[in-house]
Amino acid sequence: MAWSALLTIIVVVLAIKVFSGNTADATEQAVPVPAAFAKEGGPDATVVAFVNGDTLNQRYTFIVEKSKDLDAKMASAEERVKREYGPRQAQYEQNMRYAQEHPEMSEAEAIALQQDMERLQIEMDEIQQREVGVLQKKEADLQKELIERVNRYLEKYTRERGIDYVINKQSEFQVLLYGNPDYDITAEVIAGLNAEYEAEKQAK
Repeated sequence: MAWSALLTIIVVVLAIKVFSGNTADATEQAVPVPAAFAKEGGPDATVVAFVNGDTLNQRYTFIVEKSKDLDAKMASAEERVKREYGPRQAQYEQNMRYAQEHPEMSEAEAIALQQDMERLQIEMDEIQQREVGVLQKKEADLQKELIERVNRYLEKYTRERGIDYVINKQSEFQVLLYGNPDYDITAEVIAGLNAEYEAEKQAK
């Protein structure tokens, strides 16, 4: 009976050790080593380049053309706002003057005038919000497409040049305070992006 109990204890202890060992192995396998650190002798020297974002905005044909389109849409939106907003604003101001010039008006008339002014204000707010919302969406869509285009091109470009990181050097966002001109890839990137964009337009 004592030997049976001892044997049972030994089996349980061994099972716990085996289980614990398997768990440790599984945990180690679940955390992959980054490829750069898996090389014999450690990672290679990191290559960092930068693109001047201001120059990109000025010379990338896609941005230039789409910005003009957006400006034209903005001008059209302003015209629509003036056309729809103007008469309501004029009526609102007329109601204000009438209320100031006729303080003796009846309560019913004052309530009706106030309700009309509230209606006009709501309509004017809706007109502005509608046009602003449309423009904001167009701008957001344009920004998203720009980022996708640049990232797609840089993925190919950096692979060909052996570059690990590309930093955006831009006056509005001072992340990079200084960049060695030898690592400025702006001209090549813009030329490549413009070539791709022109090929897309010709293919349509």
